[in-house]
Amino acid sequence: MTGMRVLCWLVLAMAAGGVAGLALFIYALPSPNQPLSEVRAGDGIVVPTGGYARVATGLDLLAMADVKLLITGVYPETTLESLLAGAQRPAPACCLELDYSAGNTAGNAAAAVAWAEANGLDRIHLVTSWYHMPRSRLLFQSALPSAAILPHPVFPADGAGPWWLNARNIRLVLAEYAKFLWAWTRLQIGGEVSA
Repeated sequence: MTGMRVLCWLVLAMAAGGVAGLALFIYALPSPNQPLSEVRAGDGIVVPTGGYARVATGLDLLAMADVKLLITGVYPETTLESLLAGAQRPAPACCLELDYSAGNTAGNAAAAVAWAEANGLDRIHLVTSWYHMPRSRLLFQSALPSAAILPHPVFPADGAGPWWLNARNIRLVLAEYAKFLWAWTRLQIGGEVSA
């Protein structure tokens, strides 16, 4: 019977840890009201693809200062013109690069490393969806430990209210929490992250 008690306590401890971890993850989710870091000359902006609102936000930041922009994870058949049309933004005068090599968030971070090193960047504004920000920031900070990774979360334009009142958003948060746990665990054991 002692073995069964140990197993029950172990299951309860794991469940409590999972719930506590989820609470911390939810606490780490960005808020639409939080202040954002100022974009200043010499900064870099990285936009992992995953929606035109991300691209539009990155292009808006590019227009604010003398900075460089990397859009990473672009599908091979996607052109700059189609990205700009989808984002409903004009072509920037300069300083925009597209990365076609990344297939996931870890790949986005790897592409950002090479780009940041080639351009001598140590302040990176990370533009991604609000629910994707904790995992993206974890992977980018791990890949670029000497750089400041500054979050610029993108929220839905419709302002549909708190995320926890929307079933789709609840699923997004739970899926991202699972991916975050996987990425965090892989980083802790020194393995490569493939998500």
